[in-house]
Amino acid sequence: MAILTKYILAEAAAKIIHGGDIGVSSDPSIGTLKVAVGQVINKLLKTDTLQMNVNRDMAERIPNGCVLGLYEDIAVTQYNGKSAATLPVKPMKLPRNMGVWGVYPKWNTGGHYDFDKEFIPLQMGQGGLLKSQRLISDLLGQIGYEVFGDKVVFTRDIKAISQDVVLAMRLMILDIDQYSDWDMLPIPPEMEADVVMSVVEMYKGQGIPDKTVDPAVSEQKDVPITQQRMA
Repeated sequence: MAILTKYILAEAAAKIIHGGDIGVSSDPSIGTLKVAVGQVINKLLKTDTLQMNVNRDMAERIPNGCVLGLYEDIAVTQYNGKSAATLPVKPMKLPRNMGVWGVYPKWNTGGHYDFDKEFIPLQMGQGGLLKSQRLISDLLGQIGYEVFGDKVVFTRDIKAISQDVVLAMRLMILDIDQYSDWDMLPIPPEMEADVVMSVVEMYKGQGIPDKTVDPAVSEQKDVPITQQRMA
């Protein structure tokens, strides 16, 4: 799986915008495109800023700079008589698994996500405990989930309700501005093309740099400025 970083995405967009060659004086520059990459990712993930304490008395806090990102179209598989899904990215490690902020179903293809009917989050091991309590063992008709590593395991087989069910997840991630040029970004691989082409769309009107003012263009290297060809 390819590692996606701000620099890699900005460079991919720059090669398309500038026709393959990225000169030292190219406009837009790599630095400008890195900013655009962050803006596009925030838009695609529909990020929301979150500022709150989890439990002040127990010193459980959400670090500054965290945002909620929305990840959609997550596949569901049958798992040990129940259902499970794989987290699209690794969320922040927070108290009580709050990195996985919410999980929501879309039961039918072409339907809408039920954001007012999110599944009930359970702490690791609570699912087994609930089974021993006859009155609440079925969560009063609701569906819960536990997080085990990169897996979200549900208390029931939700594919038995609808074979077409897919999920949306709100995951806690760092603000995109907090990531350096080479930090792995919290986006799935399939989002790479969307990010790159969205950045290209922002700058599609930019022309290829004039070769007489950009000696970094390959065919102009080691050629005196008075002999360089016009673009």
